[in-house]
Amino acid sequence: MNLLIVRHGKTDWNKEKRAAGLTDIELNEDGIKQAETLKDELKNTHIDVIISSPLKRALKTAEIINEYHNLDIIIDDGAIERNLGIYEGQPNEQEIFNEIRYYTKNVPVEGGEDCKAYTKRVFDFLDKVIAKYKDSTETVLIVSHGFFLRSANWYFNGVPTEPEEVIRIKNCQIDKYKV
Repeated sequence: MNLLIVRHGKTDWNKEKRAAGLTDIELNEDGIKQAETLKDELKNTHIDVIISSPLKRALKTAEIINEYHNLDIIIDDGAIERNLGIYEGQPNEQEIFNEIRYYTKNVPVEGGEDCKAYTKRVFDFLDKVIAKYKDSTETVLIVSHGFFLRSANWYFNGVPTEPEEVIRIKNCQIDKYKV
């Protein structure tokens, strides 16, 4: 099975370098264009299942990609972004915001999820998706968020065991995995 994992298109908060987390932000004009470009890139890719985070920015990205595939989009809270608690809406270039990205540091997030708790949630979700579709489906597309893509990378390539370099996830980035 092929697993394609996409980060949503750009939002105004991405442009302003603010952390969205669970805040339900719409795509902006640039984000819609990014999703349209990705839609064209995936036009001839066989996709059997599309799963999306329920947040507007991810769901709109999934809907745009789906224009050539005409599938029922499965909305699943398992694909939702990390709860950033007190950091929601804050500038994401603050040093503390960089600290909460590290798996090895696992900095507590007041009112939200630490990195290891969120990563475990993503791992459980990916286990569920793979168990459900592995033997019956050629390609599953998941549309989600930056922290989700980072955690998915750890799922397939192993979690960091020493202070890691923070991987920046681009809007409409697509990561591909063979399961």
